[in-house]
Amino acid sequence: MSEFKQANLISWARHLACRGKLQDLFDLALQPMDQDQALLCITVSLLCLQRSLVKWPSIKEVVGMLSGDSEPPHLPFEFSPSPPSNLFKSQKIAR
Repeated sequence: MSEFKQANLISWARHLACRGKLQDLFDLALQPMDQDQALLCITVSLLCLQRSLVKWPSIKEVVGMLSGDSEPPHLPFEFSPSPPSNLFKSQKIAR
């Protein structure tokens, strides 16, 4: 966390999302808290913070997601944690 002491909330949320730790954004002092609802709000917020504007949801879509009238969103790909891949690393062939 030391490198993020001076970061803003958006940077911190992106950092945690990429590591699959969005629950670390929860303020445990806020009890009782519906953690599913909190994760929904965080995920919708991250949708609105994607680098590509064309990927941003419309206000109508945001309202639908938050009200439960539409499918719950998936975490945007750019924020999704993923396992390390060796796809682009050179591999030595054993002889």
